[in-house]
Amino acid sequence: MKSIKTPFLCILFLAVFSCKKEKTDTDNLFKFRDFISYTTSGTVSVTKPVQISLSKDVSQWNIGEEIPLNLVSIKPTVSGKLILKNKHTLHFIPSEYLDSNTEYTVSVKLSDLFKNIASEFKTYTFQFKTIKPNFNIVTNNLQSYSKELQYIEGRLKSSDIISISHAKKLISASQKGHKLSIQWNESYANARSFDFKIDSIKRFIEDNEIRVTWNGKAINSDNKGEEIIKIPGKNNFVITKLDVVHSPAQYLSINFSDPLKKQQNFDGLVSIQGVKNPKFIVDGNVLKVYPNTKLIGTIVIDVFQGIKNDDNYKLKKPFSETITFQEQKPQIRLIGNGTILPNSSQLKFNFEA
Repeated sequence: MKSIKTPFLCILFLAVFSCKKEKTDTDNLFKFRDFISYTTSGTVSVTKPVQISLSKDVSQWNIGEEIPLNLVSIKPTVSGKLILKNKHTLHFIPSEYLDSNTEYTVSVKLSDLFKNIASEFKTYTFQFKTIKPNFNIVTNNLQSYSKELQYIEGRLKSSDIISISHAKKLISASQKGHKLSIQWNESYANARSFDFKIDSIKRFIEDNEIRVTWNGKAINSDNKGEEIIKIPGKNNFVITKLDVVHSPAQYLSINFSDPLKKQQNFDGLVSIQGVKNPKFIVDGNVLKVYPNTKLIGTIVIDVFQGIKNDDNYKLKKPFSETITFQEQKPQIRLIGNGTILPNSSQLKFNFEA
C-alpha cells in the first residue's frame, strides 16, 4: 500500500503548489522617483485610461502622437493604443472597457524612454484593480396620473460606469403577477446613475402591492433582492411614506396615497416638535414641510385628519411618527489625482468643500 500512496501524495503536493496564483512583485515608486512620478493605482473605473506620469520630459514624440505599444506590457492582455498626453505623461487607452473586478499588472520599459539608465531601473512594474460591479435601487414617492393609475420614480446607482442597456436588465416590477412597464431616462448611454419610472400602476378598490425585483447577473454582480411597495385602495386616503431630505434645503417629505388639494391651509394640520410656522409646498401626492430652523435629533411628527385630497376627502386617520434628523457632516472632494511623494516640495493639497 505504501508504494501506491507515496507517488499519489507527491503528485497531489505538486498539483496544489503549481495551481497557486503566481505573485507579481511591483516596484517601489519612491525608489523610481527620478523616473516615475505617478501611475494609475488602487481601484479604478473600467473606463479610465492607464496613466503613466514621468518625472522627466520625453522628446522622442510629439504631444498627442501615438507611440510604440511595446513600451508597455499589460497583463491580462488588453488591446488599445499608447499616446503621449503631454511632455511627461503617457496614456494607454483601451479599445474597449477594461474587465471589471480584475487586477492588472503593467510594466514600463524605462530603458526605451531614457538613455544611460542603470539596469535596476530598466523596467518599472505597477498594479491596479478595476471596481467590483455592484448597484443599489432607490424608489421614491408614489404619484398619481389619475384615480386609477399611479407611478413611482426611482434611481439606480452603480459602483462603476454601466450602459443603459445593462441597467434595464437589472430591475423589473410586477403587480398581481403582471409585468409593469419601466420607463428609463436615456439621456446618457453610459453612466453610474440612471433615473427610471415604474409606470401604469393600477389602483384597485382594495389595498394592493407591487413587487420590485433586481438581479445583477447582467453586470456580473451577485446583488439580487426585492422590495414590496403597498398601493392603497381607491377609497383609502392615507400616508404611505415619510422622509427627511437634507439637500439642497432641509425639509420633511410626506407622501400621500392621493394628490393633495392645493388650495388648503395646512397650519395646525402638520406638527413638527419644536417648530413654529413651517412653510408648505404641495407637489402632487407629496407635501413638503420646511421648518424655520435646522432640525437635529429625534423629533415627533404629527399629521392630523383635516388634510384633504383633490376630491375633498379628508385623511382617514391621524398619523404620528418619531424620526431622526441627522446633522450632515461636511464633505471634502479631492480635485484631480496623484501621489504625494516624501520629497515633494511646495506641496499644494487642493480640495473642494
